[in-house]
Amino acid sequence: MLLELLSRIGGVASLEALSRGGVTRRDLDHAVRVGAVVRVRNGWYALPTAPNDVVRAVRVGGVLSCTSLLTHLGVWCLDDGRLHVRVPPHASRLRSPNDRTVALSKERHRVAVHAPELALGSAAVDGIEGALSSVMLCSPAPYAVAALDSALNKRLLTLDDLRAIPGRHSRLFELVDPSAQSGLETLVRLCLRGRRVRIRPQVLIRQVGFVDLVVGDRLVIELDGWEFHGTRRAFEEDRRRDLELTRQGYEGMRLTYAQVFTDWRSVEAVILEKVRRREHLWSARHRRAGMA
Repeated sequence: MLLELLSRIGGVASLEALSRGGVTRRDLDHAVRVGAVVRVRNGWYALPTAPNDVVRAVRVGGVLSCTSLLTHLGVWCLDDGRLHVRVPPHASRLRSPNDRTVALSKERHRVAVHAPELALGSAAVDGIEGALSSVMLCSPAPYAVAALDSALNKRLLTLDDLRAIPGRHSRLFELVDPSAQSGLETLVRLCLRGRRVRIRPQVLIRQVGFVDLVVGDRLVIELDGWEFHGTRRAFEEDRRRDLELTRQGYEGMRLTYAQVFTDWRSVEAVILEKVRRREHLWSARHRRAGMA
């Protein structure tokens, strides 16, 4: 019963949760003794196969949260290489994520500790609202908005749920767009709008489908993420779309992850120059040809 219950609730649970499920202290002591269960810290137990980040967060003294949890849920986040843990109010005796006998050093152990704006539940992982609340306090605004867009796009919560999160986040809420298909799309959208460039996300173009961003009337920007999407079929479809956009008079621009993150200044300069020359707008020639 103990192992089945632990597996059903994610592999890590508190003594309180296990007791509610009918598990006795004697059951737990025996399971720990034979190696079927691991004592993570006082009052918390895990299966040996439990998710490592969840176990490490509980060992610190809190629950997995912020980007560490959101990436597990498929939400686009910027990974800063730290374990993000939300802890109870006035938490003390925080421990190393690797050894419960060693006191926590946030820098040495690469742990970000978040105080709860929302109440912590009894699970070993935070709720989606708590994780997003932590992201909004922890990450630079563009990356926080990218995470919010991604969570909304994946329907992990609604706009109403998002706006109900306490705190001074209204400025960020005004920037979200649930239609965004990637964090790259969000970042480029925010950068260009910050330069007062008219940009539309997820525009449907006949015989092409949805494109990531359109600057003005006709400059189409497509974002290719870090991961490799290049099956032969996808490669051919991208080229078909590019050709069809050209046929219809659009100008296409494909940007990679590296161009957005490491060479954005050069990319932005090209886009702004095209806007300055009004190449992003339909010309009289385009309108005469019936492209507009």
